[in-house]
Amino acid sequence: MIISLLASANPLDHVTDTGILKIGNFWVLSNHIVMLLTTAVIMLLIFPRITKPYRDGKLVPTGSRNMIEAIMLYIRNDVAKPVLGDDTDRFMPLLWTLFFFVLINNLLGLLPFDALQNLTFGRVFTHFEPIYGTATSNFFVTGALALIVFVVVQFNGIKSNGIGGWFHHFLGGAPWWLSPVMVPVEFLGMLIKPFALAVRLAANMTAGHLLLAVLGSFVFMAWSAMGAAGGLTVGVVSVVASTAIMMLELFVALLQAYLFAFLTALFISQMIVHHHDDEHHKEHEGDEMGEPHAVRERDAITHETALKPAH
Repeated sequence: MIISLLASANPLDHVTDTGILKIGNFWVLSNHIVMLLTTAVIMLLIFPRITKPYRDGKLVPTGSRNMIEAIMLYIRNDVAKPVLGDDTDRFMPLLWTLFFFVLINNLLGLLPFDALQNLTFGRVFTHFEPIYGTATSNFFVTGALALIVFVVVQFNGIKSNGIGGWFHHFLGGAPWWLSPVMVPVEFLGMLIKPFALAVRLAANMTAGHLLLAVLGSFVFMAWSAMGAAGGLTVGVVSVVASTAIMMLELFVALLQAYLFAFLTALFISQMIVHHHDDEHHKEHEGDEMGEPHAVRERDAITHETALKPAH
């Protein structure tokens, strides 16, 4: 039943945004905007309630708090901290918000809201347009998220390094005379990183929904071409394949949220730790084996002491 409701002549109908309210020449409300607002409401309902016991002094998690806390600790300790180090806690509110915002939007897009609304309201409201869709398959949505990341990265890069240090990172550690080559490359890299964030998320979420819609449309095409027997045969195969793809989509929904948070942390770390590069390089200057000078001096003193005859 759900596949027959989801299938349509044009599979793109399931991934493109649909306008709801238009003022002048601008759509001020659409399916994807509704899904974004729904995600925001869900987060505002869930997270204050989960954190309230901690504010009340109840530090031992119970019930669903165990699962949420495990996810948050994983994002902090295994995703952000290895790249952000001592600056981890400063950026955790942003990383947690991005992770759960992307994840909830991805999961909402997998629910057959249009089918349920058609079953519920379709017979009552003949011109009823169902609200559904994956907001994170919309490049404008992922582009806005990537723009937020870009601003945070550059702002904290300037804050940590100063204007001079921020400009210096365009050399990528190379000598100044290579600036005609390095500066354009680093500048393009600065723009490509957020662009890759936006494209990766939108493309992955779009591809899965397109595949599901195409598999569903096979049933109607087979029914029209081969009759009831052909439609039923193809329908069984299509349902099995759609179930497998849906399981993969659940994994992709979680994976893309993880990647968005991880890459955001990585891009931030590449900017805020830049001012340590020269100190780190000097500290580890040594011979061809890469030994620091301090280690070599210590070994020399130890060796000299060992060779002195005992009195």
